[in-house]
Amino acid sequence: MLQRDLPKELRNTLTSELFSKFVSIDEGAFSKELYMDIEQISCLQRNNMYVGSHGFDHYWLNSLTENQQEREIDLSLKFLAKIGAPTDRWMMCYPYGGYNDTTLKLLQSRNCSIGLTTHVGIADTASDNPLILPRLDTNDLPKNADATPNEWTLLA
Repeated sequence: MLQRDLPKELRNTLTSELFSKFVSIDEGAFSKELYMDIEQISCLQRNNMYVGSHGFDHYWLNSLTENQQEREIDLSLKFLAKIGAPTDRWMMCYPYGGYNDTTLKLLQSRNCSIGLTTHVGIADTASDNPLILPRLDTNDLPKNADATPNEWTLLA
């Protein structure tokens, strides 16, 4: 409910109050400890790490109107350009796995080459739609190097 179902103004009020009460009064200081800043992300990019889009404000894209989705995608592309990441033939990882036909149309019109969903699986690049590829999360893989192989490590 706090991510998309309540009206935005109420969500912001509730999350601010909950954050202040249970996490920290200083949201700015907390976020500096938790998230990378622009220079750190740019450093990743300069050192050949791929940086793609995850939206701008991290909304469930399928809960937004076409205009709102357009804004999210365009702002994320501006951010990618700012850090020196590719904005032609780029990749999208859908926040919370949320996308719809409108999202796919907008991404295609902006030369997005790959879209990663939250569907668990190994992509078949010969037959899967490149804008709705399944993926494995780190939680889908064994945690220790000497762990018994699971279904995904056996398939890979």
